[in-house]
Amino acid sequence: MKLGVNGIRLIGKRSGVGRAIEAILRCMSEMDQPFRDIVVYTPRPVDSDVALPAMCRNVVLPSPMPYALWEQITLPRAHGSRDVLFCPSYVVPLAARCPTLLVHHGSYEGYPQAFGLWVRTKARAIYTLSARRATTVSTVSQYSKQDMVRFYGLDPERIHVIPEGVDTRRFRPGIDGARLSAWRAATFGTDTPFIVYVGKPTERRNLSPLIRAFGLLKREERIPHKFLVVGADLPGTSPFRRVIEEERLGADVVVRGYVQHDEMVLVYNGATALVYPSSYEGFGMPVLEAMACGTPVVTLDNTAFPEFAGGVALLLKNADVHTLRDGIRAILADPALRARMAEAGPVRAAEYDWRRVTAAYVELLIQLACQRATRPAMAQPWRGR
Repeated sequence: MKLGVNGIRLIGKRSGVGRAIEAILRCMSEMDQPFRDIVVYTPRPVDSDVALPAMCRNVVLPSPMPYALWEQITLPRAHGSRDVLFCPSYVVPLAARCPTLLVHHGSYEGYPQAFGLWVRTKARAIYTLSARRATTVSTVSQYSKQDMVRFYGLDPERIHVIPEGVDTRRFRPGIDGARLSAWRAATFGTDTPFIVYVGKPTERRNLSPLIRAFGLLKREERIPHKFLVVGADLPGTSPFRRVIEEERLGADVVVRGYVQHDEMVLVYNGATALVYPSSYEGFGMPVLEAMACGTPVVTLDNTAFPEFAGGVALLLKNADVHTLRDGIRAILADPALRARMAEAGPVRAAEYDWRRVTAAYVELLIQLACQRATRPAMAQPWRGR
């Protein structure tokens, strides 16, 4: 059986969605499943560091059109009408004649102040149409499902919930201490403790109040920690750079851009804590990855976080500067709390291993391949927990 995959998120620097596609394809190659020909379509060749399994073919469909039009025109023409098309990043070709499985990762409408009017309007149009047009729809949390019902008018019975996952074979505790010390020394100039934020630097994730909270701890508690920002560069014009300057933290905040997956294991294991104070997430993969490594996590009691991190992470009521300061201080001041988090995190993360998540996707894909019809399968509850 053949399976087509929209692999557009596998080109360029890969964020959470691209890494999810890689993980799903790798796990499919290790499973007993019927898709022996998996075609990954992209508008240009995937980068050499993308580890596609041997059973996957990268079929390049070059086109002078923008990527959004490539997805709508070039992709469905090449794939045809017979085989299932897996669309793991929000959008399906609206003119597709084949069965489609759409994965949605969280609504722009859920936190509109984070996006400009044009981005919101464009996303609302294509995401709504894609969700309504797809044969089968999946999203990554119960919270995201509620948003899809609210904003897109979908029947909740149509929407499957399959969470994001984590590679527990890679993201795990117990990395050699000497290796972590050497990595910290190379990153900061000395083997020093640090607190980390992972993700795109956006106000939706409250990076400014987080930097200010760190500044308070440096002044009030004289903590020895550095603060590491991983995920994107902060140019000199960035408002976050101005906050760093205002707080006089230039020597204590280190910014790393895109970090390869293997190095992220060192980032999490080497950190005293991950702080991820996002006001809106469909899921929140950095939180799950840190938990898998046994790293204490501070995040917010909102959106999807209570679903998978409740009872393990420290969930704060808001992202005010003083709330964040108190939350981080609670972690730093309580070795017993850190030890409980280090023990509970990997146990919880194991319930979201990519192999279990992929099995749920494969089940839906097999249903689509067997029925080859436009009637959507009714949603079944996630059985990971």
